[in-house]
Parts: sequence; structure tokens; C-alpha cells
Amino acid sequence: MSKSQNCTGCFLVASPYLTDGHFFRSVVFVIRHSGEGAFGVVINRSSSKRFSEVVEMSSPTWQSSHTDVSPSDPGNQTPQSPGANAGQGPFRDQIYIGGPVEGPLLALHEIAGIGDPCGNPDEMTPGAPEGHDPAGTKTTLHDHPAEPWGSMSIQWSEVPAWMTADEDHLRILLRREESRLKFIVGYSGWGSGQLEHELQAGGWLVTRADADSIFDPSDDVWEKLVHRCGHEILKDLRPDLSFPDEKQGFDPTVN
Repeated sequence: MSKSQNCTGCFLVASPYLTDGHFFRSVVFVIRHSGEGAFGVVINRSSSKRFSEVVEMSSPTWQSSHTDVSPSDPGNQTPQSPGANAGQGPFRDQIYIGGPVEGPLLALHEIAGIGDPCGNPDEMTPGAPEGHDPAGTKTTLHDHPAEPWGSMSIQWSEVPAWMTADEDHLRILLRREESRLKFIVGYSGWGSGQLEHELQAGGWLVTRADADSIFDPSDDVWEKLVHRCGHEILKDLRPDLSFPDEKQGFDPTVN
């Protein structure tokens, strides 16, 4: 992917050489990227808190503090304390640390229409008409004989995830057990030109965002995406090479 390309809807995968403590071995899902800067959330840094614990002391305008929600596994280097989620794996309402900037508790999820769609870079069309949603969601007004104002249909965009910070939405999502979701507090932000500079310096690998990686509760998503980025680079250099499917895993004995 070109370093000048819009990263909306992509993953920033921390380079193995990136030593910033906030982003070491991190994967950032970029929700918006424009000339004014970029905004995203880290998806693979879990905390010791759960939504069901935090919501009891929250209000609709609750803002997080990193003293309220602390990482349980900074940088994915140290294991959780003995007994934490023992034998259960990550809880569905586990809260993740989205970045060093304080912000509201939010959820990434898959239910179209709840909150806002997280952008898809393929829909970032230069010169798009006013009111165009860069995430690709489209609304169409129709004449309807029974309705004086007509009717409206919505074509939902196919995006990796939807996002909401509305507390009522968060409670509803927790009850929708058939849908994958991830609660996140805090975010990662870049000013104008800052992300572009970090890309040019080699701090990040860039690859497409996908729902399976966003909602994967395992700790090895960074490793999987580093492998993916490496394969994408090799494919650009040697289109004749073939690689195993990502879901089949990677055999370290095969060069």
C-alpha cells in the first residue's frame, strides 16, 4: 500500500522496530484519516476491567480516565495475573485500551445501523458530492403513494466494523450475544501530516482491516498481521510466489 494513500479503514501494524511504549507490538484500526489528521483505536491491548463493572458507576456523559481502566497486559509482553479469566479466555465485555488519549467508552461491533460505520478507504472518492459518506452508506428517497413525504431506503456499507459511544447502545450490544463486539476506552490520534511522517519513517506497516482481526480475542493478532504484511510485500516483489491462506496458519519451515 502506498504511504501516501488514505489509511481510513486500514490497520496500522507497529513495525518490529517501533519502540514507543504506547504502541509497541500494537495494531491500530484507523477509523478516519484526512488532511487534518487521523483517528483510530488500538485493538489488541486488553485491560483488567470489564464493561459490566464500569457501567455501574458511569453516567451517559462518563469520560474515561486511565486510572479507571488500566492495561492488564501492556504491549502483550507480560501474562495476566494468575486466576484472571482462568480457563475462560477473554470475557465478551473485556475493555481494551484504544490509545494514550483519553476519551469516552465506545464499542466496535457488527450490527449495521447502530452508531456510525467505520470508513472504508475504497469509498474515499475525490470530488464526492456534498453529504457523501466516506464509509459508503447510502440513503435514497422514493416516491410513495401512501406517504406524502415519500419513503427512504438505506443501503448499508460493507465496512469492517461500526462504532458507537452511546451508553444505551453499549447496553443493547452487550445483550446481542450473536454479534461480535469489542469495548474500547481511549484512542490514538495524529495531527495534520503526523501519520504520513511516521509512515515514511517506517514506523508502521499498513494492511486492509478485516472484522475477524478486529474482534479476535487472542493475543497473536499482531504476529498474524506482521506475517500478512510481509507476504504482501513479497507478492509485490515476486507475483509468481504463492502463500498459504491466512486462516490456514503459517508454517515457519516454509520459506
